[in-house]
Amino acid sequence: MNGLESKIIPQTGINFRPIPCGKFRRYHHNQILNFIDPSTILKNTKDMFRYISGIKEAKAIIREYDPDVVFTKGGYVSLPVGKAAIALGYPLVIHESDSVLGMSNRMLAKSADKVCVAYPLEAYKNEQLDNLVYTGNPIRGDLLEGDKKRGREEFGLTKDLPVVMIIGGSQGSYDINKLIADSWTKILPKYQLIHVSGERDYDWLHFKSMKLDPKEKENYHLYNFLSGDLKDAYALSDLVISRAGNNVIAELASLSKPIILIPLASSANNHQLINAQILSQAGGALLMLQEHLTPTKLIRQIDLLFENKSDLEDLSKHINTFAKNDAAHLVAEQIIAAAVGGEDNNEDEPEKI
Repeated sequence: MNGLESKIIPQTGINFRPIPCGKFRRYHHNQILNFIDPSTILKNTKDMFRYISGIKEAKAIIREYDPDVVFTKGGYVSLPVGKAAIALGYPLVIHESDSVLGMSNRMLAKSADKVCVAYPLEAYKNEQLDNLVYTGNPIRGDLLEGDKKRGREEFGLTKDLPVVMIIGGSQGSYDINKLIADSWTKILPKYQLIHVSGERDYDWLHFKSMKLDPKEKENYHLYNFLSGDLKDAYALSDLVISRAGNNVIAELASLSKPIILIPLASSANNHQLINAQILSQAGGALLMLQEHLTPTKLIRQIDLLFENKSDLEDLSKHINTFAKNDAAHLVAEQIIAAAVGGEDNNEDEPEKI
C-alpha cells in the first residue's frame, strides 16, 4: 500500500486505490520447508490476514466501480483482486510475463476468461489450461525510437570500440556488478561499457572506478538507472549482458539485440533459468550460469562473439523471433473480448458473493 506505485500512478492522473495484500515468502525449493521455515512463518501468517482483508476491500472497490472486466498482471497484489472479481462474477483477464506461471496467476488461471502469456504456448504445456493466448509482453513504445548518433553524444562514446551494456535488473545485481568490476582491467581496453548497476551498488562501483587509469575510465560509463535515455543506450549497444527477467528479454527481442543471459538462481519457480533456457535452445541468447561464471570465462565469451560476428548476427536474428511489438494491442483485444462476452453471458445472472 505504500509502494512506489502509490507515488507514481497518481501523477499520471489515474485513480489509485490501494488494498492490503500478503506475500508468501518462498526461500526453499521444497514447499514443506517454505511452510515451516522459522524465519518466515510469522511474516507469512501476518500476510495471510492481509490477503483476506485485501479480498474484502477489493470486492468493495469492484462493486463501487462496476467494471466491464477486471485485468491483473501477476504478482501477489493481483491475487486478492482476481479472487474478488471471480467471487463477484466479473470477467477476468490475467497476464503472465514469464515462462512459468507465478503463484498468483496459477491460483487464478483456471477461473480466468483468458490467460495472456509472454512465450509461445509450448512453454506452458504442463499447465493443462485451455484459455491461454500468446500475446507477448508489452513494452514501452519509445524504446523502439533509439538513435545511435544521439546516444554517442549523450553517453560520450566513440565509434572506435564495440559497446557492451550490462543490466542487473530493476533492483540491480550485486553478483553481476562484482563480476563486471573484477573484469574491468581486461574488458575496458577493448570495449566501451554502459553499466546500469541499480541504486544499491552504484556508490561502491563509482568509488572503485575512480581508481581506473584514465584510458579505462574513458570507456566506463556507470549509471544507477536509465529512463528516457534507455532507448539510445539500447540502440548503441552491440551486446547486452543481463539477468533473464521478462521485461528486458521482451525489449531486447523487439530490438534484435544479442544478449548473454545470467539468470537469477533464486528467482521464484526458477523462472529466470527457464526463460533463459527457452531463448538459448532457440538460438536467441547465450546462457551462462552464475555459479560457474568467472571474469575469465565471461571475457572469453565476449571476445569469441566479437571475433565471430556471424554469431552476433545469429543471436540477433533468433531473439527477434520472440518479439511481439503489438503485444499491448493483443492484450487489449483479449480484455475487450472478455468485457463484451461478459455482458452477453452475465446479463441476467445474479451476482455471486
